[in-house]
Amino acid sequence: MRVTNKMISDRVLFNIQTSLKRIAKLHDQLSSGYKVRYPSDDAVVAKRASDILTRKRELEQFQRSVDHVQTYVNAYDSALQTVSSITQRLRELLVRAANGTLSKAEREAIAEEIDKIKENLVEVANTRIGNEYIFSGYDVFSQPVENENGTWKISTLPASDKSRSILVLGHSIDYGVTASEVFELDSGKNVFQMLEEVSATLRSNLNETQISERVSNVFLKELSYFEERITRTIGEVGGVSRFIDMVNSRVQDLDFFFTEYLSKERDADITELVTDLAMQQSVLEAALKSASRVLQATLVDFVR
Repeated sequence: MRVTNKMISDRVLFNIQTSLKRIAKLHDQLSSGYKVRYPSDDAVVAKRASDILTRKRELEQFQRSVDHVQTYVNAYDSALQTVSSITQRLRELLVRAANGTLSKAEREAIAEEIDKIKENLVEVANTRIGNEYIFSGYDVFSQPVENENGTWKISTLPASDKSRSILVLGHSIDYGVTASEVFELDSGKNVFQMLEEVSATLRSNLNETQISERVSNVFLKELSYFEERITRTIGEVGGVSRFIDMVNSRVQDLDFFFTEYLSKERDADITELVTDLAMQQSVLEAALKSASRVLQATLVDFVR
């Protein structure tokens, strides 16, 4: 086969261009830190990396949801612990009020403190995180306990009076606690109305025996039911908190696993890249030197 100067020139330029492409590719990998960036680099690895990234984005959303729920659960726990402490003081006052030897001034003092306790419970029932009421079920922007005609009532609509839930890793987590679940009594009235009745009874003109019997037979029994409900709800919230901790740990483990797997699939070996790049640069320099010797000079090179 006859080899012409043009054939040699074309071949030399092709080899130099190929070497430059290799250097450009290695430089891209070195600057980005990824050995596979596009499907053209490695279609199988690129598809796998895309699937892993999608899964990691799901985990990030799960993590945000879990953090949001954990904030609510912590708020529930804090509020319920406050209510539990309040009920202890309330029991002390009712036991004292059941004593038939109290004077009218002493009963008035107990009634005054019970009114303050009621106000405190109302404040707890209307606890907010940002602009959202935590005890209002799905209707988070409506105050769950409101004063209607001088008495405190739970105003959450039946359609909204449901426990909230999220779906994480295929698990449905019910985490919401509503005002009805916490502050309603088995008699159909709420604890605020019960305290209003206690206060009215202590201030009434009933004799000491009647007041003592009503406090002992009615209000202390209702308080016992309220305490049981609070204790049960605290236990349920604690169970949800522990389950959330387990789910959160699982999400973090999966995220770590996918990050490590993605790194093995896609990340470049920097040491290897630097070595390859240095070698390709040496090859390019050698190719350029050999090209200067192989390519023949033309008439243009002699033009002055």
